[in-house]
Amino acid sequence: MTQSIEYFLAQARHISDAVPALQIHGVLFNTTIGIVATGTVYGHKSAAAGSHIRTSLIVGAHTIHGFHVVETKSGSNYLLARIGPSKTFRQQWRSLEEHLAAKGKAHAEVLKSDFSSFDPGLMQTRHPGRSPGFIR
Repeated sequence: MTQSIEYFLAQARHISDAVPALQIHGVLFNTTIGIVATGTVYGHKSAAAGSHIRTSLIVGAHTIHGFHVVETKSGSNYLLARIGPSKTFRQQWRSLEEHLAAKGKAHAEVLKSDFSSFDPGLMQTRHPGRSPGFIR
C-alpha cells in the first residue's frame, strides 16, 4: 500500500511537534542518498511542490518514530518518503551513517555510492570553443 503525500506531510508536522529541535522543512519522495539527497520535494517553503531538488551536504541522519530524516549543512531537515527498493535504501542509509560517524576524519574521503556521479573536477571541465557558423 502506497501512502499519500498528505500522510507524509502530516508525519513531518508530527515529528516537528514532537522534537522541536528538529523542524522538518520538507518531505523528499523517491529519494536517493549519498553525501547529498535528491528527490521530489513537497511541503518546502522555498521550493515548488513536486520539484526535483538536490540538498546541500548531509551532516546528520536520524530515525524518528520509524521515519528517516536527514539534516543538511544549510540547516534544512527532510523526511525521506517512498525511498525505493528497501535493500538499496538500507545500503545507502548504512553508508551514510558510517560516513557521518567517521566525519571527524578529513573530508577528503568523500562517500561514493552507486548514485555518486560527480567528482571535484566536474565543474572545472573545459568546454570546447564554438566554431564559426555555430547555430544553437
